[in-house]
Amino acid sequence: MTLPISKLDIEKHYLDYTWLISGVLYEGGTDLLIPELMKRGINEAHFYNVAGSPIGRKAVAGVADSFDVEQFHVVVSADQAENVFDFIYRTCGLSQPNRGFINMNKLSRSTQLDLPDLNDTETEEMSD
Repeated sequence: MTLPISKLDIEKHYLDYTWLISGVLYEGGTDLLIPELMKRGINEAHFYNVAGSPIGRKAVAGVADSFDVEQFHVVVSADQAENVFDFIYRTCGLSQPNRGFINMNKLSRSTQLDLPDLNDTETEEMSD
């Protein structure tokens, strides 16, 4: 079997009801947020560190600010979007000033993760 597996009817494999929740946390915290989302069944989430500083924070020339700025992205279905957005907002304390920001956008379309079933690959190998 070779990857990627071509799909005959590509329209069946696109999801048009997904939302992207993304945001920036100026003081970090996504390393704690992602496991909490996974406990709730949200597995399409990731984060990474970025360079920057919050708007309005005083900077001293030549001195780097050492706090941890992180950006995160979470893909959810439309029926979960509002609840997950609210959960992230409350969990990360984004109602407090200078904590970060969050936004949500409807994706025009996305693809599902469609890995071949292990049983299908075993029967294919046995038939070869």
